[in-house]
Amino acid sequence: MTSLKYFLFAFFLITGQTILAQTLIVKDGKRAIIKKQPTGDGEIITRIPEGTEVLKLNDLDRYYFVQLKDGRTGYSYKGNYLVSDGNASDFPDNNLDPKERLMIRDDVLKIIVIDVEVGDATLIICPEENGKKDVILIDTGENDADRIKEELIANGFVLANTPITRFYVSHYDHDHMGDAKEITPLAKTTYDLGGSMNYYEDGTVILDRRTMTLNYEESFSGGVTVECIATNNATDFDPTRTPHRDKNTNSMALIISYNDFEYFTAGDLTLSPERSLATGVRNCDVYHANHHGSSTTSSQIDFVTRLDPEVTIASNGHKYGHPRDVVAQRLIDLGSVFCQTNINLHDKAHHPQDKYLGDNTYNSKKKDEDAEGATGSIRVIVDDDKYYLIMPRLPLSEGTFSIEH
Repeated sequence: MTSLKYFLFAFFLITGQTILAQTLIVKDGKRAIIKKQPTGDGEIITRIPEGTEVLKLNDLDRYYFVQLKDGRTGYSYKGNYLVSDGNASDFPDNNLDPKERLMIRDDVLKIIVIDVEVGDATLIICPEENGKKDVILIDTGENDADRIKEELIANGFVLANTPITRFYVSHYDHDHMGDAKEITPLAKTTYDLGGSMNYYEDGTVILDRRTMTLNYEESFSGGVTVECIATNNATDFDPTRTPHRDKNTNSMALIISYNDFEYFTAGDLTLSPERSLATGVRNCDVYHANHHGSSTTSSQIDFVTRLDPEVTIASNGHKYGHPRDVVAQRLIDLGSVFCQTNINLHDKAHHPQDKYLGDNTYNSKKKDEDAEGATGSIRVIVDDDKYYLIMPRLPLSEGTFSIEH
């Protein structure tokens, strides 16, 4: 899917399979603008005069997502409309495919592993509860704030409203927090590993900076919980371990839970803390591969056997031969579906079937790869008793999993 198509994820406000649509009419003396994005500078699709009826498909912060009678859809400023007594049947049906219906629901957990090439950035949108949806971000990639902002806007969030509830910096490698200066002003609270502010560029605005600790556990809208089980080399099973000189070893390990579903993510965590976690870490449904699927530093057999994930996701680019084939095969042998954000032609890298690749194109020039955008993003949508792996070429029937209890 293209990034532009992501702007259409908010098509309908859906509960289950029911589409809640309402007819609106442009106020007298007003002329409404229909845009491709819910922003002041969004690309204009058309302008419609007073008295024009539209179908409201979703209700965002300052904008409605609407459909015109000719079938076109877009975002329009709320202040230009009144509720009409028109008939919704006057509008053509929008036949969204099942993947799109999942991606625009407000009552599910959405985990978006953003395609940032080499690096990591994961956006988590919690289910709506009492009109509130908490947003969690883990890492930023190197220079990828624009891709993160695009995802926020595509899901109806207004950047000026500080939409990120919690921002977690897993560790201080540039490919994980290189754009922290752009993201921290959007976050209500930032958690990192503590230490010198020199890890952030001068002038960074941090509204509320806190140091991650092993006893950290916090709940968010819809009943989502984030728990820290490793940070600064210490783990729940060996809390006396002291911070290491290696930044990767100090990575924080987080478990994101929703009902019985669990997602494990730990930045570039290395073998030593992995061995400690392997003594007691609980099974997870989805494993975000440590250190992009490196074989020399992470994902050792005892650790991944203990996790026993049904799905493994590697965030990777073209450098370093990540994810290594030996790591992928190790997890595949455990019964895990192994997928990755980008193709990697390195001879030691894993070369999966096309359906398990977010982005299957290879651009040798960085400028061409950057211009392509976040086409390799991978999504996990978690419902009550199932979760779904959403990738461009993976059939939904093959990407549907039961949550382990």
